[in-house]
Amino acid sequence: MSLSQHTEQPLLSVHPGHAPGFGAMLRNMWRRYDNSPIPLGVKWSVSIAALIVLAMGVLGFYLIQQQEAGYRSQVDRFSQVVVDQLARVSGEPLMAGDTLTLQILLQRQTQSELVLGTSLFDADGNTVVTAGVTAPDRPASLFNVDAIKSWDWENGEYKALSYVSPVQFQDVRAGYLIVTIDRSPLDRDLQQTLRFLMISTLLLIFVGVMLAFLLAHRLSRPIERLARAADSLDDNTLHGVLERRDEIGRVLETFRQLADGVRRKNQVEAAFSRYVSPQVAQQVLASETALGGDCVTGSVLFCDIVGFTEMSETREPADVAALLNDYFGYFALAAESCGGTVDKFIGDAIMIVFGAPHADPHHALNAMTCGLLIQQLTTRINSLRGKAGQPTVRLRVGISSGQMLAGNLGSAERMQYTVVGDTVNVAARLCSMAEPGGVLLTCTMLVGGQPGQPEHYDDLGPAQLRGRKGNVEVCAMDVDAVAHDVNADQLIERILSAAGR
Repeated sequence: MSLSQHTEQPLLSVHPGHAPGFGAMLRNMWRRYDNSPIPLGVKWSVSIAALIVLAMGVLGFYLIQQQEAGYRSQVDRFSQVVVDQLARVSGEPLMAGDTLTLQILLQRQTQSELVLGTSLFDADGNTVVTAGVTAPDRPASLFNVDAIKSWDWENGEYKALSYVSPVQFQDVRAGYLIVTIDRSPLDRDLQQTLRFLMISTLLLIFVGVMLAFLLAHRLSRPIERLARAADSLDDNTLHGVLERRDEIGRVLETFRQLADGVRRKNQVEAAFSRYVSPQVAQQVLASETALGGDCVTGSVLFCDIVGFTEMSETREPADVAALLNDYFGYFALAAESCGGTVDKFIGDAIMIVFGAPHADPHHALNAMTCGLLIQQLTTRINSLRGKAGQPTVRLRVGISSGQMLAGNLGSAERMQYTVVGDTVNVAARLCSMAEPGGVLLTCTMLVGGQPGQPEHYDDLGPAQLRGRKGNVEVCAMDVDAVAHDVNADQLIERILSAAGR
């Protein structure tokens, strides 16, 4: 998908005419958060901290509400006790009209810090005795109560709570009593208590959040080790993994076994790639190793050393092996640079395939380019080896294009990925026919006039190849015509540089 086709996914998907509910919104947000790349330890820390904050917040709110309700209930009970006792002792003096005694009783009550004032009324609502502050606004139905009632009021100077109670004497309604309680000290005590609860709640939340982060970090540490173990599979080791006996330990043990398997697999692949080309190794590892193959169109290049048998007779085997490895290393780089695959090394010869295992529409052109490059590369290598006093060689190259079978050949116990067919045989015969330093190929490869196709070649006419009934039109490429080609020189320099020359 191109960038122009990519659109940013919205946080919430809203269909026209359907507004998401709050629950759906929360689920969507949680899904996004859960699938985010945030580290697991951070997610756990945030989640646990959020739960602690929520739980402590709800608990703190409940405690504050309960404390406030309990505090007000205690104040109410205290006030009602004061009012009830005063009403009981005021009944007889009120019936007897003993205002002096009543005045003393009421004055004594106002000496308390919480009592602002008291007032005593007769049964008709007329004021009999008053001491201290009197409630400014009394309800109209104040003197029709049968039990203790209360109401709040405040002015610029006081915040008060007034209680009214009927005064009885031997089942006779003698009058009414009003006691006014100062709310300010009570409210201050309540606010102080609530402030303490809030600070305690916030402190507990802070401590809980810190513990949540520590706990989440502690709990996520084994998961982090698992992640490091998974990352370390790239280099086939498990760095910093501790021994454990729980479920995490069993998973870590599985990771160890997996790492060992990956290490062994990489070792096999590395060793396998040394015996076959990387392309063939990938083809074999990616498919079933069954006998058989597919018919493909490609090109085959054979290259061998002229006079190798005589050279082997006069030199030590180690020296011969060093010489072959030196030249073949360069030829393998040349084949790779031209898109070819080294199929096998056969003594002093090398077989290179173009168009297999991966199809190549330019296999013929690449094979011809590789043949010329190998001859030019050999000239440069010989020059360098000659200056160093080392033996040099001359090569013959044969190339053919056409149909061939590419696949696994051999037995069920031992097989090899290679190509077979008349095209392979023709290339091998042309290699044996070529002059030292020459490149022979079938003339059919030059038909079509592909861009970059060599223009300098000699048509040698039909030739009878050993083992074949029909003749083959053979052409010889002019190697000297490209001796000073700039592109070829640059490619040779890269190959020599890659090989450390």
